Amino acid sequence: MKTFRIPLRIVFYREAGRWVAHCLEFDVCGDGDTKDEALRSLDTSIQLQVDESLEHGNPRNLFSPAPSEAWEKFFAGRDIALGELQVTAEPPEYLVFEHSEYREYLEDDVMAV
Repeated sequence: MKTFRIPLRIVFYREAGRWVAHCLEFDVCGDGDTKDEALRSLDTSIQLQVDESLEHGNPRNLFSPAPSEAWEKFFAGRDIALGELQVTAEPPEYLVFEHSEYREYLEDDVMAV
């Protein structure tokens, strides 16, 4: 079986007064009062996505990227330094989480056209 090496690209943005951490590769989110809380919540969401996909024999469910609006926020965002996302789920041997890339998107980052 092929091995899939997946980088995790995560964009942070504010929504309803809270931080959202959005993983673009899986289109799952976590939220919290701080970026660290949002990242921990996202870690749980990723674990659940992997576990449920494997339990139900649906690995294709892992390859559902976020909509274009989320990618736009990521590409318009600023790089930020956080510790590596610690995914503690036991993915199958064919799935390897590579490096994580974090960006922060703020409404001020929108370019006027």
